[in-house]
Amino acid sequence: MTSVLAALVAGASLAQDAVSPDAAATLRTTLYVASGSARANGPIENDDTPFAVGIMGQAPDSHLIFGADLGREGTFLDSTWRQNEAVKQGTSVNLLVGANLLDAGSWKADAAALLGVRTAAADCADSYLGYQCYADTPPSTEYEANFGALVTVSYSRMTLGIRATGESTQIVAGLRF
Repeated sequence: MTSVLAALVAGASLAQDAVSPDAAATLRTTLYVASGSARANGPIENDDTPFAVGIMGQAPDSHLIFGADLGREGTFLDSTWRQNEAVKQGTSVNLLVGANLLDAGSWKADAAALLGVRTAAADCADSYLGYQCYADTPPSTEYEANFGALVTVSYSRMTLGIRATGESTQIVAGLRF
């Protein structure tokens, strides 16, 4: 995963450097990773370190920010593979919509609302033949809403910020190009 992210960043950086200053404005893109602390209050809540990987874009001549991220956060109760509500980390898929708050040369600040879904539980009848579920049927999966905010400050190409959801609070680090 790290090598794929590094290749994407390097390729995008080389492509950005190859564009002449006279060329038309292009999409500003930010790739980021985030990690932090879970909001777990009870014995059946997951407290593993949450993390996320995401991308944000800003259209030329616009203050609109849009993007998406994939996170591992929150509690997922797994009742498959002969388990009974095993506490694991949930997976969230989120969309980001926001605005560029400051664009002062090398300094930029962005804020975005985060809205998505998170896996909350999976359940099925036990298999006696080693499958995940009886008769190799797919488990029924429950999803919950995931909401929060992402605020970043960029200097040149370096981006730092905070990603906060109902499940976790994370520090964000990324590259903007």
